Amino acid sequence: MIYRKIDTSKVNPELDFEQIQNDLAKFKKHTSMPQDDVKTLMNYVGKFERLIADEDYHELEYSAECFICNLRDILANLKREPRNEVICKCADSMGITVQKTNGVLEVTLPMILPTKKKAKSEYLFEPLFFAMDKASKKENFFLKEKAMMCIEFIYDKNNKTIPRGDHDNKEVKQVIDAIAPFVVRDDRDDYLSLCQISSEGDLNYTKVYVMPEKRFAEFFLNH
Repeated sequence: MIYRKIDTSKVNPELDFEQIQNDLAKFKKHTSMPQDDVKTLMNYVGKFERLIADEDYHELEYSAECFICNLRDILANLKREPRNEVICKCADSMGITVQKTNGVLEVTLPMILPTKKKAKSEYLFEPLFFAMDKASKKENFFLKEKAMMCIEFIYDKNNKTIPRGDHDNKEVKQVIDAIAPFVVRDDRDDYLSLCQISSEGDLNYTKVYVMPEKRFAEFFLNH
């Protein structure tokens, strides 16, 4: 996955919500999609319009995450595909990757884990969990010895708009819950140690490394 910055100069901020609603109303009359699902989409469009007008961007972000979670279920029903397969495709489109190199599990999340009071945990947690599940069926990640999970936050050195996180970030727990079942017997501290580090790079994203704890000192010195 290659991450590219969005050229915001090419983004048209003017959204014709009335036209979107009209298009959805036409779609409602001619689609086999359940009517409740169409109504859900229409309601979100109206909500987005109000939140943008009120400049309530925190609520807008939360609503967008809820919208995506609803859309995943709608797509699964519409395409008649198993829900886990649809969410795995969503993980791919989000840029979530899982790989193992030289005995170290490396998971990439295309964002800094958000620090916020209100978050839709399923937005990130479910794609990550199903991506781990899919990858673990192809390669064994389980460690019989005590493991170390190192979460690294990489901040865009040229963009200081993303606030630095703090260590009580509740989204960190979601990441642990999504990854730990595939690597250790339990996420208790006698099976799994945890550390958080940060660095700067060309983009904002998060890396999660899991390895035998005894290898962590060498990993950290060479990282």
